[in-house]
Amino acid sequence: MKYLVYISILIILTSCDLITTRDAEEPIKPSSSFLTASEPEILLRNFESSIEEKITENYLACFVDKNFLDKEYKFVPAGQSVAVNPALLNWDLNSERLFMENLKANLSEGKNISLSLNNLNENRFSDSAIYIFDYTLLINTTNKALAGEYKGTSQLSVYKDSREQWVIVEWRDYKSDSSQCWSELKGRISN
Repeated sequence: MKYLVYISILIILTSCDLITTRDAEEPIKPSSSFLTASEPEILLRNFESSIEEKITENYLACFVDKNFLDKEYKFVPAGQSVAVNPALLNWDLNSERLFMENLKANLSEGKNISLSLNNLNENRFSDSAIYIFDYTLLINTTNKALAGEYKGTSQLSVYKDSREQWVIVEWRDYKSDSSQCWSELKGRISN
């Protein structure tokens, strides 16, 4: 009788495929080129890649954290944009988070963001730097209100925090020509 019980258990275990092992699967992780911003140039690359890769956590890591630097983040929008989108006057880090989340939500699967920074000028000091650059931001989406090209000039004031990492403390946006600018995109996405 014992013999039959053992055979029955063996048949059940082998028929359910409980004994065989399967190949291990690689963990799913987001693609990222984010590096510790030990130099201001790395911060700029992180800023650019976090937008193109649409990784909110990396985007927010580019900005000042009051736990590591006693400064408030400030966004100064292009002047003309405030008249259309008054919410830009009170733009803060939570607004930046919502901006990135809403931007991602408005992109269809496979749609991309492309950002290029050109004509970079740097004024560097021991624990801070000011970067001025022209940007072109391309938003590829089926949402006609957001799709298109955004161009302008930005000035970033960056500082080294207590972790020895460079972070954005102030961002000034300037409209170029008759092009749409980044401030206008932020205003549209915040509505």
